[in-house]
Amino acid sequence: MMGCGAKTNLDLEQTERPRPDGAITFDATMPLSDGGVDMLTPFDQGTDMYTDPDMWVPECPDSIRVTTREASIPVDIIFVIDNSGSMLDDIENMRSNMEIFWTGLSEANVDVHVIFVTQEGFAPRPPPGFSGRFYPVGERVNSHDGLMKLLSQFGTYERWLRPDAITHFVGITDDDASVGEGETFFETMTDLLGHDFTFHAVASERIRPTPANPSGACVHSSGFAYSPGYEWYYLADETGGIKLSICEEDWSRLLPPLTERVAVRIPIPCGYRLPTPPPPGITYREEDFTVLFEEDAGGLRVIPRDGTGSCASGGWNYVEGSERIELCDSTCDELMAIDGRVDIDLGCSMIR
Repeated sequence: MMGCGAKTNLDLEQTERPRPDGAITFDATMPLSDGGVDMLTPFDQGTDMYTDPDMWVPECPDSIRVTTREASIPVDIIFVIDNSGSMLDDIENMRSNMEIFWTGLSEANVDVHVIFVTQEGFAPRPPPGFSGRFYPVGERVNSHDGLMKLLSQFGTYERWLRPDAITHFVGITDDDASVGEGETFFETMTDLLGHDFTFHAVASERIRPTPANPSGACVHSSGFAYSPGYEWYYLADETGGIKLSICEEDWSRLLPPLTERVAVRIPIPCGYRLPTPPPPGITYREEDFTVLFEEDAGGLRVIPRDGTGSCASGGWNYVEGSERIELCDSTCDELMAIDGRVDIDLGCSMIR
């Protein structure tokens, strides 16, 4: 069956809201723990620059209108976990304390994607609020090949990276990579991403060697790590990341400093997030959007699309991949002087 307008099938409490003309609009509010949006449907308001809200009917009478929330610079976090046999206790300790990490991201309201590259079953499960923002890549990671696996699997997880994101890598291992792989990774990944990144290492520091521990790996209750993480620590030093000891068995002490570094929300003035993932039946296309500014005093404006990226005449642009709308500076300055809100009509959908 083909239909006009998006059907959300959301199990949300609806509240009738009378309109001035006596009609009824229904408000359905999505959870906002992930920086989401308020969904208002149906929608029957304007397209001229200054338009009476009751004079405009969109192309689809039941199209979805979203009341936006302020966007922030996206943050992409990619973990790689050595899942060799000597790491089993460390992985279990990490999984048992990951609530610290998830809670930190949620409380900071970060626009985050979290990717884990490790063998299937080893990645920690996120809470339900991370649906659509958590991406496991099932790949065996051995003692020495974590950095190379991040490179070889880039084509798998690249689709979940945002072009304008702040990118963090987190390597977790009790061993080292081959000599020179840290430098190779730094140069290659910088080229692949097209921008800088920060690498955080949870590996072994070097201590004074002994006959029983000739490599000088760190000490834990079960013995020694396999090797100091020279290549991993090199990357942390080179990119300004933090270095944490894999021999720290209390992960409730390891995860807070890591979370503090990555859970940083940087707001984007006049940037507005779209729902992620899109409502069922909706595919995001810039040409389908209508961006509206509804004044508290009752006026309605339709903000024109710039489309060129130059913002020479003001308006708005769509940042594809990061799923947000950004107003041009001149339009932002103008609207910030007026009490009101930005809404977005997502356009028609085809439901089969």
